[in-house]
Parts: sequence; C-alpha cells; structure tokens
Amino acid sequence: MFSKVGLRPIYGSAARGTTRRPFLGPHWQVYGQLRRGFFSGKGSWSWQSSTSSAVPQDGSHQFNYKAAVAFQAKDRDDPFYKALAGKFSATGEDNYFLKSINPMNLYAGVADGVGGWAEHGYDSSAISRELCNAMSEFALTLEVPPKKMIDLGYNKIRKDGTVQVGGTTAIVAHFTPEGELQVANLGDSWCGVFRNDKLAFQTKFQTVGFNAPYQLAIIPDQMVREAQRRGSSYIRNQPADADEYTFQLEKGDIVLLATDGLTDNVATEDMELFLKDNHSLMESNLQKASQEFVDKTVQLSKDPGFPSVFSQEVSRLTGQRYSGGKQDDITLIVVKVE
Repeated sequence: MFSKVGLRPIYGSAARGTTRRPFLGPHWQVYGQLRRGFFSGKGSWSWQSSTSSAVPQDGSHQFNYKAAVAFQAKDRDDPFYKALAGKFSATGEDNYFLKSINPMNLYAGVADGVGGWAEHGYDSSAISRELCNAMSEFALTLEVPPKKMIDLGYNKIRKDGTVQVGGTTAIVAHFTPEGELQVANLGDSWCGVFRNDKLAFQTKFQTVGFNAPYQLAIIPDQMVREAQRRGSSYIRNQPADADEYTFQLEKGDIVLLATDGLTDNVATEDMELFLKDNHSLMESNLQKASQEFVDKTVQLSKDPGFPSVFSQEVSRLTGQRYSGGKQDDITLIVVKVE
C-alpha cells in the first residue's frame, strides 16, 4: 500500500502540471497552464525471457530479465479532445516499447507526448507513438547505446514525416547479458532501480521550468518564425541533450521505467513501501503486481486530499497550500533481474 503522509518530491525543482507546456513565452509564470506544454484506458502487457543457465567463458553468470507493462490513460473530458477522438493510443499521450534482441538482452523505453498541442488541434500522442515504434524496429536489428537509439528513432520520424507537429520526452534502457543497465533520458520520465526494496539508483529529471520538460519536437518552420515574431520560442531539444547513465545490476533487482503520471503522484519512499508490501506478488505474478501499482496510483491521482509529489511542489513554488493528486496518463514498465 501507499502512505499518505511524509511524501517529498523526488527532485525539488521538477514539479510538473497535468499536461506539459511546449514553449516559453516572455511572461512565463508558474501556473501558466496546467497542461504541460511545448514553449522554451487501462491496459497491460507482459514479456518474459526464457531462462538460461548459459555461462560466458570468463565464468561470470549472465542475467535474465522478466518484464511487464501496465498503463492507464487519463480521462479526456475536455472539449478539444473530441476533435481528436480515436487518434490517441490506449496509453493516451504516453507510449512505450519493449524488445529483446535475445533472451538475455532487452531494450525498454517510454515516451510522453506533450499534451499542450492537443489544445491547438494536433494529435499530441502521435510523436511519442511514432518514436516508440521507430525505436522498437531498430531494437530488433541493431544493438546500440540508448542515446543512439533515441537519435535513430527521432531522425527516422522526422525523415518519414509521420508526425505533423508535436513534442515528447523519451527514456530508453538497455539491459545487457552482463547485467549492466544503460539508460538515456531526455525530459522528465524516470528510471529507478530498487534493491532489497530500497532505491539504489535513479535518473534525474530534465526541465527548463515548471510544466516544461526537455523534449524532442517536430515543429514546422513557419510556426517557429511566428513564435520568434511574438518574442517566444519553442522547446526543441536534440537527442544529444539526453543524460546517460550506467549502473551494475544484481540479481533480484527491480527496475522501473515510468512517465511522470506515476512520479508526480508517488514518491520513491512509497514505491519502496509498495515493493516491500507486495514482495511475494512481485515474485509470483509480475504482471498483476505491476497493474496493481498503476491502479493504486490512479486512485491516488483522483484523491483531492492526497499529498502528492506534484501538490507539494506547487505549494512550495506558490507559497499556498495545495493538495490532491495529479490526473495524467500513467505508463509503467517493471523489469525483474534474474
């Protein structure tokens, strides 16, 4: 279960609104708009590697990985979403991919589309969906570092013209046969490693300000020039801006990759509590445990009295008391190291 007291932001400066902002105008404010932007339904999926006792010539044991995906798209009752009905993924503006090169070599990633574009009539889920599709294809044929995987995927969708307008975060992890976790992160999705139910490693959020994460963007030149005329600019990061990490895993570790729909609601201390309370379920049914994690987070996101990470950060920034969860798309990949 989750506690309802003592929650703290994972990173003090990383609070974000319900949908991200795509630009930074000349009078950018903390509140701006709750939908995160672009200016300077429930579901699940599981995957399991085949077990193997293969031992490299150097005598070290190779690693195997079990993985599960759980997600819940937020309710989309705003009128502007009606014009986009049928275009969003089952995961909402979130998307993910999970591919194995072989049973002991796994790529996983999540991407979170910038929702502010939906208010302007654009499919804000398109870029995260197409990016994950492209990276999934490359993962089947190439073995490259995660940062290169993001670069390949982003360049492909730009070249193919599959996305009209949009922005997205991206985090990609590579789980190697030797148990090395390689991660590239651009934006405010997140990866954390839990060992013996305690956080042992986590990535940092990349933001340019409240509601405004680093993001890969596809924006027509005409729109860029118009923004410049108004004295504004879009957030347009490149794959090279992604942070890179390496971490040596141990058998028994639990690795989470998640969009901000999870981390804006649940602090790492409560993630530890959930893993401890559900240790046996994580062992016996990883998929069920992953879905329960998401289901509980959804409940908290709709609780007006819950002291979420997001609400505490807004309180800190504004100096006014704010409570409640943050309703957002939630996507979670859980990988068990064996």
